Amino acid sequence: MHSQSLDAVTTNRPKNTAKKRSVSLSYRVAVFLRFVVAIIGGYAFTSVLISLLAVLLPLNKLDSVLLTTTLSVFFYCCVFIWVFAVKSLKTVWITILLTTGGQLLALSLIKDWL
Repeated sequence: MHSQSLDAVTTNRPKNTAKKRSVSLSYRVAVFLRFVVAIIGGYAFTSVLISLLAVLLPLNKLDSVLLTTTLSVFFYCCVFIWVFAVKSLKTVWITILLTTGGQLLALSLIKDWL
């Protein structure tokens, strides 16, 4: 009787592990994509933001660059945490792309690149 119950338990395991693996794989892909957005998108957002702030701050050039470089670590950390706090990955991508594009447009208008 005991060996029959063990056989029943072992036959159920492959079905559960296959399902767990697929859920685990999709979860891993989602986490990987969030890391990609946080690293690459966060870097792009932060670099454009500190460039814009360096131009807009009413300080001399050296102080403005030093202040924004120091603040860039804070902004990058905030974006990295925010990427994992938002529920939808699509919302994260759209927000980072639109805000980075808007900041880049403002910077290019201020610097007369367009």
